[in-house]
Amino acid sequence: MDEAGVDEAGATRHWLDSPPSVGAVLVAHNGARWLPKVLASLTHMYYAPTAWQVVDVDSTDGTTELLEDFFGAERVTRAPAGTGFGDAVKLALADLPPTDWLWLLHDDASVLPGTLSGLLDTATSSPDIALVGPKIREWPSLRRLLEVGLTVTSTGVRETGLETGEPDAGQHDRPRDVLAVNTAGMLVRRDVWDELDGLDPRLPLHFDDIDFGWRLARAGHRTRTAPTAVLFHAESSRRGTRAHVPGDLPHWEQRRAALYTLLANTPMPHFVWQYVRLFVGSLVRVFGLLVGKDPEAAGDELLALRSTYLHPVALLRARRHRARTSRRPHRAIRDLFPPYWLPYQHGYDVLRDTVTALVKPEAVSSVGRRSTTLDRAPDETVDLDDGPSLLLRRPWLVAVLTLIVLSVLAGRSLFGGGLDGGALLPAPGSAAGWWGLLFEGSHATGLASTALPPLFALPLAVAATPVWFAPGLVVTLLMVFAVPLAALTAHRLGRQISEHRIARLVWAVSYALAVAATGAVAQGRIGTVVALVVLPIVVNTAWQLAEQPGWQLALRLGIWTALAAAFAPIVLVLGLAGLLVLWWSEGRWVSRQLVVALVTPLVLLGPWLVQRALRPWQMWWEAGLPVGGDASVTDVLLGRGGGTGSAPGWLSVGLLVLAVLALLPRETRPGVQLAWLVALIGLGVALLGTLVTFSTAAGAAGVTPWVGVPTGLWIGGLATAVLLAVPAVVDRSRTVVVATTVLALVLPIGTAVWWVARGTGDPLDDQPRAVVPAFVADRPGSTLIVRGSIAGGVDVRVVAGDGPFLGQEALAPSDEATAQLSDAVRRLLAQSSADELTTLSAAGIDAIYAPDADPELVRRVDATPSLEPSGSDDPDSRVWTLTSAPDLDRPSAPWWHRPLTGLQVLAWLVAIVLTAPVRRRADPAPLAGDVEEVAS
Repeated sequence: MDEAGVDEAGATRHWLDSPPSVGAVLVAHNGARWLPKVLASLTHMYYAPTAWQVVDVDSTDGTTELLEDFFGAERVTRAPAGTGFGDAVKLALADLPPTDWLWLLHDDASVLPGTLSGLLDTATSSPDIALVGPKIREWPSLRRLLEVGLTVTSTGVRETGLETGEPDAGQHDRPRDVLAVNTAGMLVRRDVWDELDGLDPRLPLHFDDIDFGWRLARAGHRTRTAPTAVLFHAESSRRGTRAHVPGDLPHWEQRRAALYTLLANTPMPHFVWQYVRLFVGSLVRVFGLLVGKDPEAAGDELLALRSTYLHPVALLRARRHRARTSRRPHRAIRDLFPPYWLPYQHGYDVLRDTVTALVKPEAVSSVGRRSTTLDRAPDETVDLDDGPSLLLRRPWLVAVLTLIVLSVLAGRSLFGGGLDGGALLPAPGSAAGWWGLLFEGSHATGLASTALPPLFALPLAVAATPVWFAPGLVVTLLMVFAVPLAALTAHRLGRQISEHRIARLVWAVSYALAVAATGAVAQGRIGTVVALVVLPIVVNTAWQLAEQPGWQLALRLGIWTALAAAFAPIVLVLGLAGLLVLWWSEGRWVSRQLVVALVTPLVLLGPWLVQRALRPWQMWWEAGLPVGGDASVTDVLLGRGGGTGSAPGWLSVGLLVLAVLALLPRETRPGVQLAWLVALIGLGVALLGTLVTFSTAAGAAGVTPWVGVPTGLWIGGLATAVLLAVPAVVDRSRTVVVATTVLALVLPIGTAVWWVARGTGDPLDDQPRAVVPAFVADRPGSTLIVRGSIAGGVDVRVVAGDGPFLGQEALAPSDEATAQLSDAVRRLLAQSSADELTTLSAAGIDAIYAPDADPELVRRVDATPSLEPSGSDDPDSRVWTLTSAPDLDRPSAPWWHRPLTGLQVLAWLVAIVLTAPVRRRADPAPLAGDVEEVAS
């Protein structure tokens, strides 16, 4: 070995006059490939430990025999599998005599003759030094630096301050104070070890060193590096070169340990912020890892997050334990941590490398099919065949790209601004509008409302946060690209249903185009659009649950159902019926999982759902304005929601015929019948919707439900029946195959042509509607809008600013405030009395607007004192302003509204983390070449 930096054997040391006692502890676990070198290095030390104790953690590769031959069986303690490093040291200390210092060693760490003496040189230089660590180099390279002290960033990244692969040229040979040192070669005062109760047992392998150093610093002691003491470390656990056996820690343990260490040691003034920051940051990391196509690492992150945040009691105990030994404020050790901007620098570096790889892929070395020609002489170079076309190699990719292009063409009139029209209201000015709906004490919707907010504001707020000042972009993407989004979710389900690649492609595209064919997109039915996009995911999760029952899948099914029901509550009715079908068709489905799947959406939607359930027919009211539908029975049978924007019904006739014919083949009949049963549930609920009406607390009465969601389920069920019957058709005569194929293609091709020709707009538009004149919207108070006539009756409505945004339509004022306003307007029009203006002013109203004003109504309002006529941008409309200042103090919601909403948001986060899909890593076996390299 290279012994550079080692003091000569005869060097004078002040501590030799009264040598301290040192107890050495070596922990081993399947380390036979390194131990011969490690044990040999221990025989040539200038200063040897006073006592030795070794712990072998259930080794199976001959490690135990090597240790007993070298140290003697009496010095070897055997520990069971799964024993962490800290617990192993505690077992050793039970048999080790008391000493001044404790020296910890790993079975893959080799020392130089002067390693221990170099540690003691630094350790005895000052009485407040309690922990010393060596300069660690990489083994087997022997020259590259691994660590010269440790610290941790605020995001849980282990920081060494070294460049990757940095060689040791003496640049770090000055001793310095650090937060922590590695447990490999760590020299610690025995009294301080006992004072801190050693390493935390909840950190069996990773971050135990940083946690110990952090606690030691808070206890008033110093940690110091000793660069003259050199140690060579193979880092077998981090590199995966140690053989894995049952009981070894999973890959995600390192990230869990990082989260636990930060949350256990962060001082209380910053703990709450750090608790939320790490949670949200971990979710962002998961998203970034998925985008970067590293699902295993994303799975590790989620599993670590789940393990940490599901044990709050253990975290509180750890914080209490650390508080007992903390004598120094955290600000006194702040210089031991890296600067606050370092995590962001790391994030920028990763982002820069990713962008570079995307923008300049030629900068990345790769070997492709044509690289074989580079080894030939110029005259021998052959032109390789490019193989099949992209359409044949990636038909689904081509289909999705085609649908995106068609979506842009169909939505050609919707890219000029925020969407508005039909049932859709415009988005707020920023994402703060949707977040405000969830947490504000009083909603400025005209007449102040203290009602609980609609839960669909939560996913909209989350989705709009990255584009904070352009939340309308989220709505535009949902509506314009509803078809490719539905195709993606449907194709995922189709992979569960059928092995026929082209058949499921046609099925997924047909379902996606059916979303536009119902008229939901053109009419601005964002509730139907989201529900029909999510519906295949709900069915897919239910399918998986039937095949592999488990509480996580049941919880995931409830989450997806809750998301769809937040936008279209009728999904709960369809979901209940679907769960009953599953329970009937799968006898092994246990009732406990059924309860989880049913209760989860009720908990996640909470009191908002109760508000809707108090008026049962309001379950038909989707996100957006309660604009009624006018679907007939024929419309429903042909998969149309009725009204403007619905595709011609004859396009679906072929699907109906094929679905009926799909019942004929006996070999596929059970699955086809189940698909028909699901379709009939949708048909029955849709037909029921054409027979009832509902009223809203905001005043809309006798509204006929829009039945787009159950109609979409009806069409989807029929298409699934046809898909399930494909295996029985492909073996029949060519004539039958061609006829059914032509009939099946009528729906997707015909609908696509109609969709692109008509366009997605009308009544949906890209220009927000002017609810009131602009100068009225700029006034500080609300505006009373009066429609109708004296003879036929008037309808009143109060708006704030330029009108409500999406989500505010569901916030109804109190019945008392509505009744007072109605009485005041009725008396004002009957008596033209100024006394009623006091009531209007107290309600925050400072203007009256009458579009399409009735002459008699105008005459009576003009006769009212204290009203000043104002100009209007429409000759048929009139505006009056109140001379008295409006009351801008709004009533506040009950105190429990905000905590309740916060609990609901927390429930969504916890449920998502508990059920987020993860891909676990497979433990690779170490390669023979790696073993030989390390052992040599």
